[in-house]
Amino acid sequence: MSTAIELRGVSFAYAGSAQKVLDQVDLKLKYGEFMVLSGVSGEGKTTLLSVINGVIPFINGGELSGDVFLDGKRANEMHISARSRLVGSVLQNADEQIVHDLTEDEVAFGCENLKYPPQQIETAVHESLRQMKLEAHWPTKTLSGGQKQRLITAATLAMRQRILVLDEPLANLDKEGGALLLNRLKDLTRLGFAVLLVEHRLDVVLPYADSVIWLKNGRLFRSDDPNTLLKNNREKLYAQPECTLPAQDVCIEAQHMAFSVRDRSILNDVSVAIRFGERIVLLGENGCGKTTLLRILARLTKPTGGRIVQNILPGDKKKKAGSAWFKKVGFVYQNPSYQLFMPTLLEEIAYQAVSAEKAQEMIERFGLAGLEKRHPHSLSEGQKRRAGIAAVMAGEPQVVLLDEPTVGQDYDNLKQTVETLNDLHWQTGNTMITVTHDFRCAAALADRVLILENGQITESGASELADAYFKRNI
Repeated sequence: MSTAIELRGVSFAYAGSAQKVLDQVDLKLKYGEFMVLSGVSGEGKTTLLSVINGVIPFINGGELSGDVFLDGKRANEMHISARSRLVGSVLQNADEQIVHDLTEDEVAFGCENLKYPPQQIETAVHESLRQMKLEAHWPTKTLSGGQKQRLITAATLAMRQRILVLDEPLANLDKEGGALLLNRLKDLTRLGFAVLLVEHRLDVVLPYADSVIWLKNGRLFRSDDPNTLLKNNREKLYAQPECTLPAQDVCIEAQHMAFSVRDRSILNDVSVAIRFGERIVLLGENGCGKTTLLRILARLTKPTGGRIVQNILPGDKKKKAGSAWFKKVGFVYQNPSYQLFMPTLLEEIAYQAVSAEKAQEMIERFGLAGLEKRHPHSLSEGQKRRAGIAAVMAGEPQVVLLDEPTVGQDYDNLKQTVETLNDLHWQTGNTMITVTHDFRCAAALADRVLILENGQITESGASELADAYFKRNI
């Protein structure tokens, strides 16, 4: 097979920084090859993809040297529009890629920009949505994180570029969604497409990969021993006994809660009582209502039926609280960019921190030391997510709600994040409610597990239920 991507001596440093994110990188990917790129969070994997698809240097500036070849053509001077006909990209942050209100319009958008004939666009939209198990008329704002991830993948695949670069496309996907994507990508490589996929969950992707490369300190290394890479990625975490606090009074309660958008029901007659000091984990397939339930409990979304009763603040327990509520209730968004707005990481963590000392402590405990002067949006997605968690925990909230807190983390940072969350839980006595698809950490974050299916709680049990759920669904 001919060469799809070739990098020769590529180096890159962001503007204003003397540190090279990429340092004399050589890479060759052939058509028909499925290559996986992994490495520690923040090592430059997204930067490498940006060099390939033209985001660097045409959108993000910096000092770039070396040669980039696409389909045998020197791409250094190639306009980004020309690259877009060769290279299809799936970004790490789905919200940054979605521009339309309906799923069918989103999938059609890229094809229209490439000026495909109307009949070809119609066929591509129908086929891509079917493959990713999405409905054409769904409003994009009502999609779950996993459904958004499937949508941007469908939109990219519909354009039929023969070089595909995907930045953690399995983020927020359940078992079915991950299998749909990986099987489709493997089918495309058999048809002669080239796939370069960034992923930390090697246990999921290695069965599909033809080759694995590792990025460390700006250099690429090829792995010849996949079993070594798998060792840590399959290890499950379990909480220490002291993470469980004695049962207390009810903190927050959902009573016959419902939520729907247009004719689509997302939650239906959900009732649950959560006690002070409990650690709750919500599990379920993409689109079952986990994030919606989390947002309603946080009072970020108003239910269309039922009510929330809280014992967090005195006074009218049915009334939506203002700033006093959000000082006691901390929400970590699935998309960390929603909560990062200060000019430096230090200022971000310190903004709602109980003290400057607490802010610095959280920076260190969540593995962000040395990044204090960086703009939060200049961080990797994994670092952004840890920054969002650190910012919330620095305020010592009474209730913490976390939406996919371990996405984008290599195993060491995943382990550190989970251990720190549990340690802070034990120290402060907070109530912690977590949504996750990560089988490695679900049980470690739970005293009680709730399983949602089609907008209803179908199972409730101790932390062992998490292992049973993933055993059925992995």
